Amino acid sequence: MGKGKAKESMPARDKALRNAKLNMLEIVRGCGSWKCGCGEPHSLPFTVEGKSGSVEIKLMPAPKGTGLVCENEIKKVLKAAGYKDIWMKSTGQTRRKLNFVYATIEALTKASETRAKGYKVYRGAV
Repeated sequence: MGKGKAKESMPARDKALRNAKLNMLEIVRGCGSWKCGCGEPHSLPFTVEGKSGSVEIKLMPAPKGTGLVCENEIKKVLKAAGYKDIWMKSTGQTRRKLNFVYATIEALTKASETRAKGYKVYRGAV
């Protein structure tokens, strides 16, 4: 994710794109749902939590075919990361979209830091 600030919209977009390219994350995917067990990398391998400001989120692996059960802004982030099936629980002031997205990024960062053995790591832009 990148954020840019300028008086005009085009320089702000360019700065945001440049910052997004500098802040790439390694993404870990797997099949962590106890209901599924298919072994394909379509979801998270385990439950992760993230917090930014008052917003706390919990991303949980879902069985294949569930889809992204979360808010629209978070769906955009998770689709860009390549996830297909995730459940989400959120608390706090979730109307603040920037904190909401930052909490998601923090949760995905925690997932890649605590890599479990045997899960595939994918490099992608988030």
